[in-house]
Amino acid sequence: MALTAATKRTFVGMPEVLSIATAGNDTYYEGAMLVIDADGYAAVPSDTAGLLPIGVYSGRQGQSFAVASGSHDRVEMLRGKAWVAFSGAAQSDVGELFYVSDDNTLTQTAGSKTIGFRPLDFKTGYVLIDFANPIDLT
Repeated sequence: MALTAATKRTFVGMPEVLSIATAGNDTYYEGAMLVIDADGYAAVPSDTAGLLPIGVYSGRQGQSFAVASGSHDRVEMLRGKAWVAFSGAAQSDVGELFYVSDDNTLTQTAGSKTIGFRPLDFKTGYVLIDFANPIDLT
């Protein structure tokens, strides 16, 4: 389910910090998992091939950050290993393919997505995703 409020993500190790221009006319919430859209901007994921998951919005610009239409404000992104909620996470999920389906949800269904992740670990209710190492399946 897409974010409607800020959420905290826990990182393992030190994430890389990036400054990325945003797609206009959207609101970004702290903890949002974002992709690079076809125009090269950070955006909320959609079911489209070739969208590179770039990382997690840090919340530095505010827990919710609205970008006006036509604007391309920059946001601070964190890229590294983060725990992401996944209902029913189990040891058998480690190494399986996962995809970012919206700014708060992982799925094991590719749909049209061609870039995914293989979790490195799990704990009850979470899988460990390394946003620095996406897998291009094309």
